[in-house]
Amino acid sequence: MKSIKTFWSDYCEKSSLHGLRYVVHKEATPWERLLWAVLMAVASVTILVHLYASWKTFSYSSMQIVVENPRYPLSKIDFPAVTICSMNKILYSKAKTLILSKYENEPELKKKFENSLFVLEMLQYPYYKDLTVFAETNPDLIDLPLDNITNLMLKLMPTIDEVFDACYWRGSSFNCTDILRLQRTEEGFCYSFNSKTSERKTDDSEYNPPITKPDGSLMPLRNNVAGKMTGLELILKSLITEYFPSDKRSKGYNIMVHTPEDFPDISSSYKVYSERNQSSRISVSVSIIRADASLNRLSENDRKCFLYEERTTRTKNFPTSRSNAEDNCYSECRLKATYRMCNCTPYYFDREDTESKQHCGIEHIQCLSKIKVLQRNVQISEEELGYPKWNTQDFMNCSCPHPCSFVGYTTEIRNYAKDFLAHTKFPHAYTHIEVHYKERYAISYLRSMMYTTQDLLVTFGGMASLFLGCSLVSVVEIIYVIYKSLIMLKHKYTKVQTASKQDQQLILYRRHHNMHHFCKPLYKPVGFKLPEVCEKAKY
Repeated sequence: MKSIKTFWSDYCEKSSLHGLRYVVHKEATPWERLLWAVLMAVASVTILVHLYASWKTFSYSSMQIVVENPRYPLSKIDFPAVTICSMNKILYSKAKTLILSKYENEPELKKKFENSLFVLEMLQYPYYKDLTVFAETNPDLIDLPLDNITNLMLKLMPTIDEVFDACYWRGSSFNCTDILRLQRTEEGFCYSFNSKTSERKTDDSEYNPPITKPDGSLMPLRNNVAGKMTGLELILKSLITEYFPSDKRSKGYNIMVHTPEDFPDISSSYKVYSERNQSSRISVSVSIIRADASLNRLSENDRKCFLYEERTTRTKNFPTSRSNAEDNCYSECRLKATYRMCNCTPYYFDREDTESKQHCGIEHIQCLSKIKVLQRNVQISEEELGYPKWNTQDFMNCSCPHPCSFVGYTTEIRNYAKDFLAHTKFPHAYTHIEVHYKERYAISYLRSMMYTTQDLLVTFGGMASLFLGCSLVSVVEIIYVIYKSLIMLKHKYTKVQTASKQDQQLILYRRHHNMHHFCKPLYKPVGFKLPEVCEKAKY
């Protein structure tokens, strides 16, 4: 059997690694062997240094977004949810019938109730400061039961039939109560089409979007065409006569287009005024950003965005499904800030993780006015420039990174004269709203890591091949040679141990004969058995 030295010499002479054969070449001089050994050591260190740098780049690689498909089909994307909010959250006729009529003989008390109801109607983000102004100019207010505000507002709000005259989806007429649902927003109670966050009841129409799939999940409606009159059309009543006499605002509706998974963001709403003789068309352009599987190797802090499975909202009346936008996060943060500062929550949202269930009422007006700045700002990193301390004095402590994957709806509104609708069908004042896709295709983007696992392998293989001519087979070959060397060492050690035991046996018993007193050795190895003649001897 070959010795280990000979085995390694044979391997070095036949190895594919550059320069290794010259290190053990028999005819090479010592300084030549040393030169080749130093050269290979420098090459190995260089590979390790570059491999470490490549690993750091791989571990903390930045992300890139590239166009994946400029003609992504609309049929694979959910049609956006459309939320319609009447500017008057309380119909004056209902307020008079259900509440104010009880105090016809008490005009002062009746005025207090009327002013208090108007304050509740104005209780909506981000107009809390207007409540203080109204309260100062109209001090005749009365505290309403805080635990009954939600039910009171539900009774006084306009119903679907009182708001909508006709509804069309993809050119077909539908009963508005069959395709619209009650929607909670930071503006108050509204109505939505195709929204997963809207209220659901047991007696809902079976085709009221989103549709419930057999597994219990919600499936929003989709649309595969674009252009005028191909999406959602709504004919809304003006309700001009249903505003409070003290309400000097322009009359009309707020329209919000948002993703079906999210609550409407009132900061992005369009105002459509009933006084103007016009029709409003909202065209929607769609882009979808998809997260590649390579993002999973980074933590949320490193990639600066979150995946669906990492975050869900836990607040009651907030979506329990996976959300793909950060708007819900900021809405929930405002809700927590309101409760923390004023010990109440707006009537249109409930908190199930708080001990107090009271809603914000008349007595909370001053507190809500004080936190109006806090609710509009979030904390900025101290490393960011352009934010002096006087510029961000009050802010919410929110942590709302953006999602890695999401569908973006870009909207634009245009107003037209209402000359194409049949006045005989809608003889009274009305407002026409249309929401449709602008283009027949969406744009799909892919968010991925700039430095992938394949790039890391290519870099390592290229460096190893460049400096040492090393390949994956060469690495396996080295491992095999090391393994064989260990086997040879084990066999050599076993052979030496066997020889040592035989020598000890000869030394211990070389003087053994029939005299028993020579049977007891000076040293007995562990596990060694004495001859039978010695075992019978007694000492």
